[in-house]
Amino acid sequence: MSLWQGVQESIGQNVEMWLAVSLLLHLLWVLVLTLLLVRVRSLNRRLQRLTAGATGVSLERVLVDHLARVEEVDTRQRQVEQRVSALEDRIPLCVQHVGLVRYDAFEDVGGQQSFSLAMLDALQNGIILTSVYSRSDVRVYAKAVRQGQPSHPLSEEEQQALRNALSPA
Repeated sequence: MSLWQGVQESIGQNVEMWLAVSLLLHLLWVLVLTLLLVRVRSLNRRLQRLTAGATGVSLERVLVDHLARVEEVDTRQRQVEQRVSALEDRIPLCVQHVGLVRYDAFEDVGGQQSFSLAMLDALQNGIILTSVYSRSDVRVYAKAVRQGQPSHPLSEEEQQALRNALSPA
């Protein structure tokens, strides 16, 4: 007996079983095809979003354009990071501590129009500006400060302005 005859005889004897197996295989095949169809539709939607606005352009061109944009953004980000780093390096040199004292320099002048202003950076370097107001004129003086120490002797008001600037706020 040949193989083919053996298969025919087996099918003839168990038709119901072979139909059930065949039906089960077909249902499994339909399920696999349905899952593949859902996956293809999902990929198609993603492709539509990716190629939105690109009519007649290949997917390769769209990807190349997107990659170019990503590289441009990456370059700009690096430039911004460099600029931020440079600014962070300069921050200690900016005015960070200020002390102001207003006063009447002369008895005949009111309104506390004279002042001493201390402006220091993070390293306690800076200047003290003093403006002395009188009825006839205004005089402005500037004195350097290095590491919290003045370059010239200070008046009482200038000392107070420096203390105000050096004190933690």
